[in-house]
Amino acid sequence: MNWLKRLLGNKASQASESLTDETAMNAPQQASHLRAKPAVFLSQTSNSRFTKLGGLPLMPPDLEWPTWEEKPQSFLAQIDLSEINQTQASFLPSSGYLYFFYDQEQGVWGFDPKDLGGWRVLYTEAAIETFTERPAPAGMEEEYIYKAKAIAPKLIETLPDAQLLPNYPQGDDEEWDAYENKRAALYENQPRHQMFGYCSPAQNAEMDVECQLASNGLYLGDATGYNDPRASELKKNAHGWKLLLQLDTDDDTEWMWGDVGMLYFWIRESDARSKDFSKVWMIFQCS
Repeated sequence: MNWLKRLLGNKASQASESLTDETAMNAPQQASHLRAKPAVFLSQTSNSRFTKLGGLPLMPPDLEWPTWEEKPQSFLAQIDLSEINQTQASFLPSSGYLYFFYDQEQGVWGFDPKDLGGWRVLYTEAAIETFTERPAPAGMEEEYIYKAKAIAPKLIETLPDAQLLPNYPQGDDEEWDAYENKRAALYENQPRHQMFGYCSPAQNAEMDVECQLASNGLYLGDATGYNDPRASELKKNAHGWKLLLQLDTDDDTEWMWGDVGMLYFWIRESDARSKDFSKVWMIFQCS
């Protein structure tokens, strides 16, 4: 079996049969080409715009600041979808505005069905002329009012984490070092803030499965949910979950997610297309 067939597995056998022995020598590169997914990298910029991380949100008067356990949630990001759509068309509405919030005490991780509500994603199609800067509500701790960071969307082609590649070689392999370096280079030594594409997992890469199980009531803090009789049937539809937003630990915003971790907001493509952001699931991972 040639190197590329081992890498891609039997499902990609037809594609790999068309490759010569010479091209198979660059298997990680071939695999990344076959499996690359477009994404929007939220790159730091000096130009102020609506889309930003941290700070205080510009919101229409009819949107309420979400709470969790009687405390206001931390504001994370506001995103102009028309700006994102100009960079990469996706399963999201082509216009409107998204707002991301999270439990200011970072007490929910997404492995418990009861965590739902510990994060919120709000969507509005209101006229931007009605937006005003919303002051932080009473009960918001000063340290959880994060610093604002201007960002600009940039189209990138994301590559799958090694966990997602079947039969990849273990150990210190020069080709795989090059593959991982290629993945990292996409982010230009900046935090990996991103919409769509492949996530950059701090732990388990199969977060679509976690979202599917936890959002359907299975507890994943131990093996209970994975061993549940419903799990195997639920997993069949895990592919419907798409990465909505990945937020990295970031010194500029003063975000520290656990031990240099990340927040991952996922949504079912069907919900996104129907403009329903009430069912977004979030997963918190750290090293």
